[in-house]
Amino acid sequence: MSVASASFVVAVVMLAACGSATPVDPRYPPRPEGCDVKLFHDVPSMPTDNLGPVRARCGEDVAGGDCMRTLLDEACKLGGDVVWGVPEAPEKSNGKILWSGRAAHTRGPRSRPDAGAR
Repeated sequence: MSVASASFVVAVVMLAACGSATPVDPRYPPRPEGCDVKLFHDVPSMPTDNLGPVRARCGEDVAGGDCMRTLLDEACKLGGDVVWGVPEAPEKSNGKILWSGRAAHTRGPRSRPDAGAR
């Protein structure tokens, strides 16, 4: 294998490793940063489709609200409008603040199979 071929293979592997660990649900495309997200410390009060775990890790010099917004923006990236299972207070370790939860999207009303047949 030539040096150029080996370099190409290494580059492809590195790019693949940079991909998102949680795939985006095709029903809920990514939303822009700053999107509206409802936060629940417990289970959401409405039906949702779970999208995956979200985390925000911030330095202690980052304002609490800004770090929480980082967590909500992670849900936006997954197409979520809900984050649930968020603790009342963040974990603190090694000079970092850690918020975590589960991203989800609110389920819309299901259409009845006979709704259009009249």
